Amino acid sequence: MICMDADLLGFLKDGNYRIKTLEILNKKPLLSSELAIELNVNRASMSRILKVLKEKNLVISTSNNTRTVVYSISKKGKDVLEELK
Repeated sequence: MICMDADLLGFLKDGNYRIKTLEILNKKPLLSSELAIELNVNRASMSRILKVLKEKNLVISTSNNTRTVVYSISKKGKDVLEELK
């Protein structure tokens, strides 16, 4: 378990969909388009959400030399979700 700093907690609480995105990805990896549908946001917004979560190392993306990118929650992301409970 990690000790969440105030900056990370503030970052998560500031974004309406950041915690929800982590919760969804904690269940299974998804494409950004699938996440956008789940959260009822447009693809551009979903891309921005995923970008900032990746910058904080809370999600990871994988691609098999295709344009298809699958997002999943990182170990740090799982730890953060656990600490938020």
